[in-house]
This record gives sequence, structure tokens and C-alpha cells, in this order.
Amino acid sequence: MNWPFILWTACFLEILTYIFRFGFDFHSRSIQKKARLPVRIHHMYVGILLAIAGYFYSLAVFPDFILGGTTITLLDLGVTIALSDVIHHFSILPLFHQKVDFP
Repeated sequence: MNWPFILWTACFLEILTYIFRFGFDFHSRSIQKKARLPVRIHHMYVGILLAIAGYFYSLAVFPDFILGGTTITLLDLGVTIALSDVIHHFSILPLFHQKVDFP
């Protein structure tokens, strides 16, 4: 697994999450109500599904010629997305809301 890519991209996704959350008032609860979903959708769910698929099927999402010799697999991308949600709920949200707010 490519840990530098995973950590940097997870932090970048977290910044995007906060831009949408605080800048555009884009919350999962409001999306859940509008879409009439029985549960809230966290991007961790998508990340876990991608990581499981990537564990069994090693697909290169970004070939090595794009990133200068580093291949990013589906497993790397899934772990990145799941880690971003973990950072969001277990370190950043408690700082702003004093609660984990998961699930």
C-alpha cells in the first residue's frame, strides 16, 4: 500500500469535506432526509467497499506514468476514503461539536 498517497489524499478529502460542510452547509442528515434514506451514508462505507474489492482485485486506478513511478490501486483508494471519514468523525468533529456523531 502507498501510505504517503493514502495519508496526504485523506487529508485533502477532509479539507474538501469541511469546505462543503461549513462553506455550503452540506450535511449528511439533510441529504438523508431529502433522499428519504433509512440510514445516513458516510463515505467510509464507499471506502470500505472499494478496499474490499481492491483486496481481491488489484486494479491500478492511477497508473505509474501519471504519478511518476507510483501505482495507486483500488485498495489504496478505498483505504484513503475510509481513513478520511475516520479522521472526520473521531478527531475533527469532536473539536468543533464535542461529539463523534457516528454513525
